[in-house]
Amino acid sequence: MMANQREDHNWSKLSLSASRYDAASSSITIRAGTITRRTIIFAIVAPVFLLAPTFLFAQQAASTRLLFLGPTRPVILELEFVAGRFSIQEMRSKYATEVFKQLDQDGSGQLDADEARQIPTKGRLRVGVDRLEEKWQQLDSSPIDQQVSLRELTAHLQSALGPPLTIEKAPPKLAATVRLYEDLDLNGDGKIAGDEVEQGLNILRAFDFDDDETLSVAELQPFPLSVVQAQQQAAVDEEPVPIHFIRNDEEIVAAVEGFLSHYKSGESVVATLLTGLNEREFGRFDLNDDQEWDKDDMELYLKRGRADYLLKVSLAPPRVEVLKGDHSGTKRPTINIGGMPVEWRAKSQIHQQFDATRLYLIRFIMSDADKNRYLNPQEFAGLQADVPFETVDLDENQQVTREEIKFFFTMDGLAAQSRLVLSLSNETKTLFEILDANIDRRLSPREFTEGQERLLQYDLNQDQALLPDELNSQFRVTFTQPKLFETDPNRNQNAMMNQRQGIVRQETSGPVWFGRMDDNLDGEVSWREFLGPRDKFDELDLNSDNYLEKSEAGAAEALRDAEPVAP
Repeated sequence: MMANQREDHNWSKLSLSASRYDAASSSITIRAGTITRRTIIFAIVAPVFLLAPTFLFAQQAASTRLLFLGPTRPVILELEFVAGRFSIQEMRSKYATEVFKQLDQDGSGQLDADEARQIPTKGRLRVGVDRLEEKWQQLDSSPIDQQVSLRELTAHLQSALGPPLTIEKAPPKLAATVRLYEDLDLNGDGKIAGDEVEQGLNILRAFDFDDDETLSVAELQPFPLSVVQAQQQAAVDEEPVPIHFIRNDEEIVAAVEGFLSHYKSGESVVATLLTGLNEREFGRFDLNDDQEWDKDDMELYLKRGRADYLLKVSLAPPRVEVLKGDHSGTKRPTINIGGMPVEWRAKSQIHQQFDATRLYLIRFIMSDADKNRYLNPQEFAGLQADVPFETVDLDENQQVTREEIKFFFTMDGLAAQSRLVLSLSNETKTLFEILDANIDRRLSPREFTEGQERLLQYDLNQDQALLPDELNSQFRVTFTQPKLFETDPNRNQNAMMNQRQGIVRQETSGPVWFGRMDDNLDGEVSWREFLGPRDKFDELDLNSDNYLEKSEAGAAEALRDAEPVAP
């Protein structure tokens, strides 16, 4: 309880009054277009752009308590985080000020009934989102005067935009969606032996759709949509997130349920399941000395247990410091949480909002084919934005101007990023990644034939085979703002395709004939690629491994150059 009071006190210190921000002195509002039923007027909002640089200067901190359920024991962490110069609550207050301006079309300083009906239910000014309509009267609370004040709107948006700090699970890596175990486990014994890997290409040859003797993620998940579906299914198949907030009674109750579910022990957890806790630590909260923790015991542990680790997380600059507890590393420390290594990172994504806005403004110039300073629905497609034309066309005149683009992507980005996220990702090595020796996201014939050597590095029980349990779990927690876009508009399209299709590296060294025969550009020439008789291939294959390497091609070229020229 004391921890909760301390946390509430810290948050209250951070939440500065919106009145400290003089919006009138630092904003320029340009009203344009015809007011429509939605009563939204687009604007160039200077303070929104000004917030980003100042947001990067960390000055204030808040703390929260987390429960991380490790394999051998639960671990309590106290996390002190510094989001930036402004707290999330203050950022939302500034956002509410700008939303209020857009809705207050008569400039009265209050939202009347018609204006209040247009308040977005979930806080973001997008076309097609639910509006409060008659429910606006629920906001009219202090005083009840048939209108909505800035303070009442701010309170609504603080709730509508969701919790200021949330826990999310990162989508699995594409390599994690490739299920190789079942295909390569020829004898069905639940493990992969070296000889099974050597036969891998022959077993999976049917998936080599481009017939280049390599297998990419896209081929092992052959259709574009199936890759997305595979990621979604992998996320469903994984265990629930083993992190819980324990800041108040409601969260503690949820954490207790997660506790029981994680250790799969019914209504209580026996001491023998928590091998990472010594007898004294367990006994402190075992109220009836029965060598089990029931729900009351667990609740007491979560409320009164001392933090095992104290972490300080900053986004400006991105850094995680371990102030209490054993760890390795500095800016990205790894700590052993109940028998599982967890890497902690901080990452600022505030730049994405401004980079994307600038990119869309550049694309606006390129897309405005008739140079009339606005985009029609056909020209709007040139923006390659992930939002429909109607969403950005705030005044519904079938013209999207530069000002509308600037306003929409700035305001919508600020609303989307006015919270912080603890993202948990599984970084455990997959069988695909183990075999992919050159990290090109493709499996070549050599990587299959030499796969046994790679497997031995993970063969903990020395049985010359790989069990799934022998891949040490490695998790990463990233503290950041949520992504503004599902697809980063700045990201190179080729890089996105490489994630699925694999990286093809253009080789510039070696004899000309060698490069021309290397169809799949893996740096080697197989017998299938060789444009000559078998006896000549065997002659050039000095180490008899059924592949011509650049060194062997170079040796053949040098030998040919050394031969005397016939008269």
